[in-house]
Amino acid sequence: MSFSSENTAPHHLHSLLSRVQGSGKATQAEGWAFALEASWGSVEFAKRHAEVAHLMVATIEQLNALPERARERTLRYVNSWWNSLVQPQLNWTDASRPANNIIAQDMLDHLEAAADLIAGNLVGSIAAPRGVDLDGIAEQCREWLDLLRGMEGSEISGPVRDGLVSQIEHLIWLVENVELFGGARVASEASRVIGSLAQASAIIENANPETVSRWKKGWLALIAVCVAFNGGVAVVQESIDTGTSIVKEITGVVQDIQGP
Repeated sequence: MSFSSENTAPHHLHSLLSRVQGSGKATQAEGWAFALEASWGSVEFAKRHAEVAHLMVATIEQLNALPERARERTLRYVNSWWNSLVQPQLNWTDASRPANNIIAQDMLDHLEAAADLIAGNLVGSIAAPRGVDLDGIAEQCREWLDLLRGMEGSEISGPVRDGLVSQIEHLIWLVENVELFGGARVASEASRVIGSLAQASAIIENANPETVSRWKKGWLALIAVCVAFNGGVAVVQESIDTGTSIVKEITGVVQDIQGP
């Protein structure tokens, strides 16, 4: 498996801001439309720019996980990066503010330096996954959609099922757009999906044994491919064992809550 050292949220935030800056467009609205490959004013544009905001949130969280001196040094620039992202006091369609003015070059350089720090300190985690092959995650997502769409209303409530389907479809969309938003965004959303499936597993007791078995195996498989992606390794028995230990821990917690 090949590895990536630039799979973090700030790396992709830097990449997108750089694309806007270098787009040569007359306005920042046009620059963002170019960078995000979506029409200004469309639902798809709003969805994609919201994902850029996710990258900003993740960047701040990950900066707070750095050693103290590095954390204090890099957090000084957060407000500048945020201002470049949202431009709260400007009209994005103002032709007097071309796209190349979106961010000062030194602030962009500080963002890239912060991304490299995160990659170095948090490598192998959700914040800086080492893998680049997302086929396993995409395949498991498709299997989950097949399972959920085939479940009866007596096995799982409609709102719970629909919510899970929506989350998993969004995860697939992030996989398809990994060049824009990065592997760390995929890893983060995959973690959220795994948590949602864990919570839902407590309310499928009326499902038939075959469905319950597919649910458990599917959950383990999704955990395994995510662990493998984060660590940049093939899906081997160690990954499965990691998933098994997580299942045992959560099962124990659920049993404690439910009581005898």
